[in-house]
Amino acid sequence: MKSAGYLYLIFLVCLGMFLFPVHHQGLHAQKAKKNTVRLKVDYIKVMGEQSYLDIKAISRIDNQMTDVPHIDLEVYYEFEDEEFPLGTTKTNMSGKSRFLLPSLDRIKADSTDTYTIGVAFEGNDGFKRASKTVSFKDADIRTNLVTRDSVNYIEATLTDAVSGIPIAESNLKVQVQRLLRPLPIGEEFNYTDEEGTILVPVEGGIPGLDGNLNLEVVLSDSDDYGTVKAIANAPYGVPIVEESTFDERTLWGPRSETPIFILFFTLFLVIATWGPILYLIRNLYKISKS
Repeated sequence: MKSAGYLYLIFLVCLGMFLFPVHHQGLHAQKAKKNTVRLKVDYIKVMGEQSYLDIKAISRIDNQMTDVPHIDLEVYYEFEDEEFPLGTTKTNMSGKSRFLLPSLDRIKADSTDTYTIGVAFEGNDGFKRASKTVSFKDADIRTNLVTRDSVNYIEATLTDAVSGIPIAESNLKVQVQRLLRPLPIGEEFNYTDEEGTILVPVEGGIPGLDGNLNLEVVLSDSDDYGTVKAIANAPYGVPIVEESTFDERTLWGPRSETPIFILFFTLFLVIATWGPILYLIRNLYKISKS
């Protein structure tokens, strides 16, 4: 009987030793610390196009700021302490997402004509819940091309879209669209006057396709209006001369445009290599027949 008791005790100890790590791992998993997601939201309006939100999700993991990819985000607007859904989006591999906004006519503003749009993340196994709101008023930028004393200018006027009142003392950047990075022109700071207007000369000699330049006037990251951009096509550039030799007979051209001298030289090498061989084979054949 005592032996049976000892065996039963040993069985309980072994069972406890087996179950304890599993239970401990379960508790550890339940108490695992979730990382905090930080959302950055920028409102951007391009005149004549659809406005959008640029969203960036990052998190500090192991003391390093890391992009948070493939998380679902809800976009909504706030009005009188209520939230109204606008749609959903998802971050890409770089933790970024672009959400196209509907017309502002479909979004309600408060008594000061300020819109409030929020982005929310509901959380998952690895990250906590997070949300971020951005508030802005609606602004317009109107551009006009002017030539005075043989000097080309771009004129831009910044106004409040609701009241139509000019916005003075705001810095507008003027730049030329480029593939990698815009080319700034004019002064470093171009502040609007009392009529909300700037006048910036466009220097000559800037190359453009068919002589056309896409000039951007940008109110960048304003506390009140977000980012507002207007694009004007101006015939102020120097036409780009195409120097491509793709369709000519060059060493770097396509196979169908191989230079003639290379074709003849290659044919000569083939004949010089295979000619004697074929001649010897012919003679050996005659000898074998004789």
